[in-house]
Amino acid sequence: MVALAVFFAGLDRLPLLEPDEGRNAEVAREMLASGDWVTPHFNSLPYLDKPAPFFWLVAASFRLWGITEWAARFPSALLALALGFLVWFLARRMFGPAAGLRAGIILACCPLGVAFARLVIFDMMLTFLVTLALASFWWMEAADFRRPCLDVLLFAAMGLATITKGPVGFLLPLLTILAYLALGRRLRDFKRLRWGLGLMAFFAVALPWFIAACLRNPGFARYALWDESLRRFAGHYARRAGSIFYYVPVYLAGWFPWSCCLLFAGWNKLKQWRELGQEKNRAALFLLTWAGVFFLFFTVSGSKLPGYVLPAMAPLSILLARAWEDVARTEKRGGAPDWLTAGLALVLGCGLLLAVAPQLARLLPGYARFLKKLHPALAAAVPPTLLYSGLILVALAIIGRNLASRLRGPVRAGVTLALLALVTPLLVVRWLAPLKTYASVNSSRRLAETILASPEKTRPLYGYYYFRTGLPFYLRRPVGLVTSDASELTSNYVASRYREWQRSAGQSPAALLLEPTALRARAQASGEPILMLVRNTHVAELARVVGEIEPLWTEWQYSVWVIPSGKALEDEGKAPGVVGPFETYKGLLPPPAVR
Repeated sequence: MVALAVFFAGLDRLPLLEPDEGRNAEVAREMLASGDWVTPHFNSLPYLDKPAPFFWLVAASFRLWGITEWAARFPSALLALALGFLVWFLARRMFGPAAGLRAGIILACCPLGVAFARLVIFDMMLTFLVTLALASFWWMEAADFRRPCLDVLLFAAMGLATITKGPVGFLLPLLTILAYLALGRRLRDFKRLRWGLGLMAFFAVALPWFIAACLRNPGFARYALWDESLRRFAGHYARRAGSIFYYVPVYLAGWFPWSCCLLFAGWNKLKQWRELGQEKNRAALFLLTWAGVFFLFFTVSGSKLPGYVLPAMAPLSILLARAWEDVARTEKRGGAPDWLTAGLALVLGCGLLLAVAPQLARLLPGYARFLKKLHPALAAAVPPTLLYSGLILVALAIIGRNLASRLRGPVRAGVTLALLALVTPLLVVRWLAPLKTYASVNSSRRLAETILASPEKTRPLYGYYYFRTGLPFYLRRPVGLVTSDASELTSNYVASRYREWQRSAGQSPAALLLEPTALRARAQASGEPILMLVRNTHVAELARVVGEIEPLWTEWQYSVWVIPSGKALEDEGKAPGVVGPFETYKGLLPPPAVR
């Protein structure tokens, strides 16, 4: 019930965000519309940056529920719910029913998990499949490797994970298993895996789509294995580098408030590290290795994003659920474990810091510049929201510390767990208004509604060195782009093939992609006006390129202009410039001055 409420409630309350949600939803929509289930397409261009299985799920959801934001996010929420049940079952097998229930609640109430359960993005699917693979190995080892079906499940899950997010789908589970067996001095058990049967299951799952995609798209194998895997890991391709400490704040904030408690619980158990090799601690060693491998792998990786360590969420949840048994076992009053007291104190400190953060931030030299980068409505909403968020944390920490000292046994364990589980839902409610503002600014829904409600709704639309990935989804049609390298589409695959497509422009999808020099010719040859989406800072440049533009609508950072039809340009013979008054639709912001 907790997971259902947290993952599914208000799933369509926010519009699809740029760039990932809008792009992924559009790929699935085009897959369903075209019937091409092998080669994903985005904006009618081949999009092979990611394999097809996640798009299959979203397209199937569209077929079942209709093409809506709710349907687009449904697969991620469903996979998060399945992950919760999987973690519950695994923790129950490791440490008993109480630990299973606690682990499921902890998993369902951490910010990182809640966020990715409600986004149209691949990470939750990868997390579920990796967790399934490693849980299968644990069950296999517990059965002394006597159940071949678990070998099939392990390798099949890795195969699906591989065609969901690439080679990390099998590399990280195998590295985890290898490191766990090495630390437990049981490396010989690695040979006990049924490699023949397992590889048959792996290739039976992973190869069919990959081979079909390679046959239809020459050069895809090199792109997938070299560019999107090895070069991305080395950091030469993805442009997502970060410091060696990148995942420290991701852990602390993404798993808050549980990170505060596990931090001190782990420190409290540190002196017992030599006992990890004992048989009674085998489950703890497995979970620690699992989390450690993921954090270490992506720490040394040249490409870093918060969602990459999402699969570490499952073992951390189970470890903390196991530690919570210390709270339940202590029967005397005032006998709460030191790590729980310290964790609640850290939550209290974080609350105080959040409450005074708006005032402290004013002392920073770059604070004014930072506020200018935010939408004015968002900049106004953040300071009071931080204050009230801090007060929520302070109140819960004080109440939790008071109850922890008064109650005892299982009652204390249940009450303190419930209080900390309330942190994420309460903060989400508190941040809902700023989140709506942020989503409105970082989504194409309002722009699409404005275009569709206007007389210009059927006009060709191009972005000028600017592209909003959700616009094709909401308009239900392709959007052109004026570009020099196609990087604005946020597709490494399209960017890598752009020059080749340009050489055969008349017979390929590249007709949607125009060089700046071709824009003026296209406008003069066109028998109808062309709409141009452009950053407000580039309006004057656009006017110089095409000779004449007329303003239609504007937003905070971008605006839409119309290039008159070729006949109008010839007849009027006006000098290049910006003409005509702005028209506003749907209450959009007043236009900026154009110089």
